[in-house]
Amino acid sequence: MRYIQTMRQALKEVYSQKSYYIITILSAIFLMSFNAIFRNYELLWANFSAKLLGLLVYGLIASFTHEALILLILISLLGGMVISFSVFLLRRQLAMQASVGAPSILIAILAPACPSCALGLLGLLGISGVLAFLPLKGFELSILGIILLLISISYLSVKIVSTTCEVQS
Repeated sequence: MRYIQTMRQALKEVYSQKSYYIITILSAIFLMSFNAIFRNYELLWANFSAKLLGLLVYGLIASFTHEALILLILISLLGGMVISFSVFLLRRQLAMQASVGAPSILIAILAPACPSCALGLLGLLGISGVLAFLPLKGFELSILGIILLLISISYLSVKIVSTTCEVQS
């Protein structure tokens, strides 16, 4: 219960400034689009155009099942929140590095909402065949990404809400 109150306070503090809504939304759009861009980077590299980029992103959204699309949107929004929280902390405390969310964002990128879409990226890691043996056929990776993002948001919330006193020498 304490973590929920801490997260609520952190959300109020961070999103009291409108610029963090923009950071969250733009980050979420980037993370969502990154799935389409990464899987088709060779095509984009050879024939780059804004129209092709838009069609690839639209094709990504159109090809997902409803469940996969919901998971991708959730992962992207949570990733955007982690980025916003990190930017908030970085701005507030320039000496502190805000890299706590990086591992969870990496997992979220490595585990897109659509398990079949993950085969190309996970094949690079040599674990794409394992998805066939998982009970949820790869959706476990998306759930893992969501859990790690929530842990990062919780950890960042504690950092945002806690106050520190300046040490006088």
